[in-house]
Amino acid sequence: MRRLARVTGTSMLPTYRPRDVLVLRPVGRAGPSRGDVAVIRRGAMRVVKRVVGLAGDRVEMEAGRLFVNGVGVDGRPRVPGAGTWVWDVPPGRCFVAGDNAAASDDSRTWDDPFVPTDGVDGVVLGRLPALPRRRITGRRRPAGAGQVGRS
Repeated sequence: MRRLARVTGTSMLPTYRPRDVLVLRPVGRAGPSRGDVAVIRRGAMRVVKRVVGLAGDRVEMEAGRLFVNGVGVDGRPRVPGAGTWVWDVPPGRCFVAGDNAAASDDSRTWDDPFVPTDGVDGVVLGRLPALPRRRITGRRRPAGAGQVGRS
């Protein structure tokens, strides 16, 4: 069964934009994979985030960049002497982050940074094509209105 979710914020820019409609697949018993974009339950809200760390992973944030098990998520090297925050992901949990770090409220800032894997509603398969924007009015034009005729 596939489901849909609408993006409402800017935490996943440039990957997904506000008002994008995402197609989801159920997660299944194995849970999400590292790198998946998932819709998770956070209290009463559903949010879209990327799965960065899985159970048993060590996630570090150094100079604003994430490293998982010592490897940079963005592929860049470490910054010598920079302050580092460390999270060890417990069993049955994952660590999530938005692609737009400057605008994302995610595991890096939450008091409880770990999301239960059973709190993942689905993994994003793709985005529906954007519908063209149309101006909707309550009035219809009378036949011939706005047309210029020759006399």
